[in-house]
Amino acid sequence: MDPAARFADLVNGPPTALQLDRACALLAAGFTGVDRSDEVLRRLDELAGRVDDRSLDGVLDAMRGRLAGNRTDYYDPRNSFLDAVLERGLGLPITLSVVAIEVGRRVDVPLVGIGLPSHFLVRDGAQERYGDPFHDGARLDRAGVVAAWHRLVGDGHAFDELHLTPVSERTILIRMLNNLRGVYQRTSHPRARFALSVMRGAFVELAHEQAEHARWVQHLN
Repeated sequence: MDPAARFADLVNGPPTALQLDRACALLAAGFTGVDRSDEVLRRLDELAGRVDDRSLDGVLDAMRGRLAGNRTDYYDPRNSFLDAVLERGLGLPITLSVVAIEVGRRVDVPLVGIGLPSHFLVRDGAQERYGDPFHDGARLDRAGVVAAWHRLVGDGHAFDELHLTPVSERTILIRMLNNLRGVYQRTSHPRARFALSVMRGAFVELAHEQAEHARWVQHLN
């Protein structure tokens, strides 16, 4: 079965089965055609083995020096592919946060994703401490997050407390697909168009896009 179809089955399956490591590995495979799920899981296990302190700090320390934000080529699609991120050590804020969440899960450190507009962080599931894997694992309190947000968007935009609400696995996957849609929508890359139509079509949250997905598939045929 094509990886994009397997991703769709995972999204439509039991909620407890939707783990980010496997889902993100299949998401990448949907675009590249090469399923490296076993390698992704192994690399995450290896990173988890480097965690000395079972805490947010310990997870970020294990990633530091091994993974970083790709600031020079931000829109390279490989920054959204978890297998490539783990191999190259470069990624987007959201993919690096997925790494942190999954490493944390392996060492019993519950981390959650915080989906700020224009950025993505992780938060300690037990207290209001934040980490920014894209910026060298910077640690932030609430005031630091607000200040970082204002640096990104400017002081003319009021900060909404809803920005600090943890997001679900489904929301993270949709946001990753949003990034890739932005990269590929203006191209005629056939596999990417197919992957987008199948994987985005798996989400009831994106049901309003069905006509667009049908046009993509019709174009490919």
